[in-house]
Amino acid sequence: MLEYVIYIISFFITIPIVATLLIYLISFKIHRKKLKAIHTAVNWTTVLYIAAVVLLLEIVAGRSFLGWLFVLFIGSLAVIIFYQWKNRTEIELRKAVKIIWRISFLVYLLLYVLLVLAGIIQRILS
Repeated sequence: MLEYVIYIISFFITIPIVATLLIYLISFKIHRKKLKAIHTAVNWTTVLYIAAVVLLLEIVAGRSFLGWLFVLFIGSLAVIIFYQWKNRTEIELRKAVKIIWRISFLVYLLLYVLLVLAGIIQRILS
């Protein structure tokens, strides 16, 4: 039983687009609102894209960039918080994390697509 759970998790980390579509469809059936379904899918699958990009970077580049990605996430969060402090003088950490989480989804989705293409090209040329 545990093996099946591991296989399912591995599949969704390998191909997070399937998980995004699946969560979107389920959420749309429940809420009947496209925007709510998109937000739910983004919030739940960002972690899968992060894991997929970390693994793809190790495969394509041959080294781990997990630390750098973590520093990029914390640095981006600091920029959002600094922006809030300068413009509103009140920092809303929950809102800042939500913004950076959604931006991370877009960034990691783009990185995932680029790294998959780079991996395919690398395998074809070698």
